[in-house]
Amino acid sequence: MVESEHETTDLVHVIRDLEKDFEFTVGMVFANKLEAYHKYVAYAIREITRRTFVCNCEGYSINSFDQEIKYERLEVRCGCPAFIIFKVENDAYEVIDYVPKHNHEFISEYQRHLIRFGRMISDTYNGILVDMTKADIGGTIAYKFLANKIGGSQNLGFILRDCQIFLQK
Repeated sequence: MVESEHETTDLVHVIRDLEKDFEFTVGMVFANKLEAYHKYVAYAIREITRRTFVCNCEGYSINSFDQEIKYERLEVRCGCPAFIIFKVENDAYEVIDYVPKHNHEFISEYQRHLIRFGRMISDTYNGILVDMTKADIGGTIAYKFLANKIGGSQNLGFILRDCQIFLQK
């Protein structure tokens, strides 16, 4: 058995066997780093009690002036304070904190297809892309064909890179 498979199996057992009321205490001792890590992971994932969603523009980008810039990128992070926090109990999400005020303009209607969480290849396009690949038509040409057919790439709901990743699977 490969070492990582053994570690994963051990983690599964630790997660399964962790007592419901287990808590870490100062002074606890573990046999090794792996045992301590597995106990921590098992403790952390046993139950999600809060979930926080922040604006995509939250925080600031790290500028490395000593690194060579390969290509210019649009700066999108502007320290936006908008967020929402949910308390999770019995698979029900209750809003416990909400800051709706953004400090930036929202993305234009013509660029919404570029937002990562909004992109998805529908079942219809999925089938068409698979069929075109079977006919030895490459991903880029298939993408351009679909985009042309429906009046532009912004109407597809996904970008070329999504298409290429899908076809590699």
